[in-house]
This record gives sequence, C-alpha cells and structure tokens, in this order.
Amino acid sequence: MRPLLVVVMLLSTGASNAHGQIPLLTVSGSPSAMTVSVATAGSQPNAVSDNSTTYSALTVLLAPKKITAQVNSNMPTGVTLTITLAATTGAISAGAVALDAVARDVVTNLTNTLLETKGITYRLSATVAAGVVLIASRTVTLTLTAYP
Repeated sequence: MRPLLVVVMLLSTGASNAHGQIPLLTVSGSPSAMTVSVATAGSQPNAVSDNSTTYSALTVLLAPKKITAQVNSNMPTGVTLTITLAATTGAISAGAVALDAVARDVVTNLTNTLLETKGITYRLSATVAAGVVLIASRTVTLTLTAYP
C-alpha cells in the first residue's frame, strides 16, 4: 500500500453575545502531517494520531455554547479523520467524532467563565479498500456557537 498523507490545517471562529462579553475560541496551531502507510499482512493499515494541539475557550455562564468541527471537503472513500476535544469544566465532550463537510458537535454545554486550555487529538485511519490515495490536505474548522 502506498502512503496516504493528509495535512490538517486548523481554523477557528468565534462569536459575541448581547452582554458585550466576547466568547473566545482559539487553537494553538495545526498538527503535523499525518500519513497512513503501514499495514500488517491480513490487517487494516495502522491508524496514526496527533495530540500536539490545544484549544482555549471562554464563554458566558448564562449563554451556553458548543464547539462544532468540520473539514472543508469530505475524506476519500475508506479514509476517516476523527477529532476528539477534551471538555472544559462543566462541558461535555462527544468523544471521537468522524469529520466530514457537515458541522458536528464535538463539545457541548460550555459555560466556563475562565479561560481554559484543553487538548485536541486527531486520528487518521484508512481501510485496505481505500487503495492508493493521492496526497491531500484538509482544513478543519472549529466554531463556537450557541447551545443547544
């Protein structure tokens, strides 16, 4: 099997509320390039992970928020990119979420009024059925928005 290289670039957006305080979502940067290239005979290729990035979030207690994630275009058939965000105090992480071009909830019920920084983990996997996939990159967008 030839290597599959996916470069993930991270963007974030924020929102403001009617009370003048500005909820905040920032990310520490983009993870390293991720390549699925090794498979044990008779098994699926080995997935790769990256947990080198973090996000920081600040919200308003009376205006709960959620973080959604999506990629700019769907992954190739047989290739999956998941994201896991650790939850801030009082929030709920959705665990590993497979990314596609639709915004998916990754953390909900954010109400922390103090800035908190938490980890982001990406996992790239592919099935044998994916075959040879050309090198590609995806942009992951995290968005802080109203909850529920």
